[in-house]
Amino acid sequence: MKSYSMKKIYIAFSFVLIALTGCQMVSPIFVNYNGVRRDVATWINQQTFLSMQQKRSLAQISKAQQKVYRLDLNNHDAVFSVAKENQIAIHCANINHVSDKKIKQLQQHIFDESSWAKFQQFEQSAPQIKLDANTIQCD
Repeated sequence: MKSYSMKKIYIAFSFVLIALTGCQMVSPIFVNYNGVRRDVATWINQQTFLSMQQKRSLAQISKAQQKVYRLDLNNHDAVFSVAKENQIAIHCANINHVSDKKIKQLQQHIFDESSWAKFQQFEQSAPQIKLDANTIQCD
């Protein structure tokens, strides 16, 4: 009788484990990681206490901020474009209640030590753009 109960518990545990694993495999379908580096996408997906909408916001921030790597800081039009995209992504994250701490953690995954200085320089030189809340498109 005991072995039958243990067998039931083992089977139930197996189903729970498969279901949880399946959720992790399915969740990228709900978040568009196109344009996000693979390591950053994996990190975002592993944030288990975030909703899918919060993960989408982090992916949107990542897409915007990764452009700083190739950005010519002397090209004012390009800086303006990336700054606008970045501000929209941050705005969307704030609407979806993504904490500043989580955004900083994301930035630490996006930028290594050698590129952090360029990101800081971008943040200091980027213009602050007044956004029209009615025209903002969040992912």
